Amino acid sequence: MRQAVTKLKGRAALLARDDIDTDAIFPAQFLKKTDRAGMGAHLFADWVAAGHLEAAFVTAEQRAQILVASRNFGCGSSREHAVWALADYGIQAIVALSFGDIFRNNCVKNGIVAATVTPQDHAALIAALETGSMAQELEMDIAACKLTAPGGFSISFGLASGHRAQLLSGEDDITRTLRYADAIAAHEAKIASEEPWLQRMG
Repeated sequence: MRQAVTKLKGRAALLARDDIDTDAIFPAQFLKKTDRAGMGAHLFADWVAAGHLEAAFVTAEQRAQILVASRNFGCGSSREHAVWALADYGIQAIVALSFGDIFRNNCVKNGIVAATVTPQDHAALIAALETGSMAQELEMDIAACKLTAPGGFSISFGLASGHRAQLLSGEDDITRTLRYADAIAAHEAKIASEEPWLQRMG
């Protein structure tokens, strides 16, 4: 079990570029690191070194808790290190038009909200962030799937199938599987009785 995610609030950082892949999020030269603690120090390391404006939030005095990305965020390599680095840095949610599938599933496993919005709502959110009319403060209600900000700004967001329930419950994959322990045991007993040749020789 991990901590349930019901509501969150934080500063937003804008990453208005399509196809930001996991190699940009967590560069390959750091993949030998196995301890999740401290991975946030390498978040967007190559972009920071190159002076990319999109990565300026990483070294900002006030850290962001929410990323507002564009299309196909987290594509490329399936490395879970990218999500570990985001979580270690303090990112609690990512709002985007779409995500790489494996990256999105890794997000929910690590308690990060990977929320999708419509193109129209995405454009409105980007415009509000760029003009500073929201002071870059966003609130997200996971149960209601609502994103709000000061001044009455409000849009809906979507979550992948099953992700909302998993975030709200705080269950990891093992805990969710153990819900069905009795059914699994019954199935295994049935197979052992009906097809004994499948059992390991003792």
